[in-house]
Amino acid sequence: MFYILAALILLTVNPSISENPPEKKPKPSPTPFQDWDYIVYSQRWPITGCSQWEERSSQNTCSLPHDNTTWTVHGLWPTKIGANGPFFCNSAIHFDPDQLAPMMKELQEYWTNVEANTKPNSLWKHEWNKHGTCAASLPLLNSVTNYFKQGLEWNQDFRLSSMLSKSNIVPNTQGYNISDVYNAVKVATGKNPEIECVVDGKSKQSLISEIRLCFNKSLDLIDCNVSKFGGQDGDILSNCNGNKNVMYFATVPNNTYTEEVIRDVYFDDVDEPNLEICIEYFNFQGRLLKLYSIIKFLMWFTL
Repeated sequence: MFYILAALILLTVNPSISENPPEKKPKPSPTPFQDWDYIVYSQRWPITGCSQWEERSSQNTCSLPHDNTTWTVHGLWPTKIGANGPFFCNSAIHFDPDQLAPMMKELQEYWTNVEANTKPNSLWKHEWNKHGTCAASLPLLNSVTNYFKQGLEWNQDFRLSSMLSKSNIVPNTQGYNISDVYNAVKVATGKNPEIECVVDGKSKQSLISEIRLCFNKSLDLIDCNVSKFGGQDGDILSNCNGNKNVMYFATVPNNTYTEEVIRDVYFDDVDEPNLEICIEYFNFQGRLLKLYSIIKFLMWFTL
């Protein structure tokens, strides 16, 4: 009742805010080329994926693997040297979720759609339409079944948690220098990986998001320095911050402001009497933003 009343008050103050529902995303356009040179195989850390998804909206919920040490598949991405893509290639092979039935249990655990409140099969459909249609030009990946089986097979062949733990890199709250993470994967595979980070919108911390390996068209592992896919820092292929530790969390952050965040990101010289006020202010502001999101949704839903 409170939310409905608040929504009515907000409508009275600013009725234009609910005139239109959320805009639909435009239909993606294919790249003007379909040829490619190698495959980027991306695995994601689902804890970071969940944190990013929940940050986007207070209504978002996550689905995580049962094994909380599992790095999950994001996708197999055909890539042309010096270009992005190809994407959304012309293909006679259409996504058919029924073909995934025999491997559904494995997909849910190792190619997990972290974004729980999205349509069933949405992640797998997106990956096939955007990337699989291009990979299908390779006989080894020329069907929905072959494409997804290969992703699952590589997930088992290249167990990132095991690779990292052999170099004493395990999830914690202190984080690691990105070069240590990079070298751990390079030592385990003998090849240069790519590492992707994202920045948490609230804490401004750099979170390790994805680790990518590269394969040629014979599906042999190769160095990932064949192109400038992502940022580069010396010999390290990564967009991660090289000056501060990147976070490799074991659980999804609670997205509240702490003393450490207030000092490190906002006011590194704030005195003790005002510290508690700062923390309460920022967290109260966060609660207001969540309430505002709920109100906007209710207004759109009741149109």
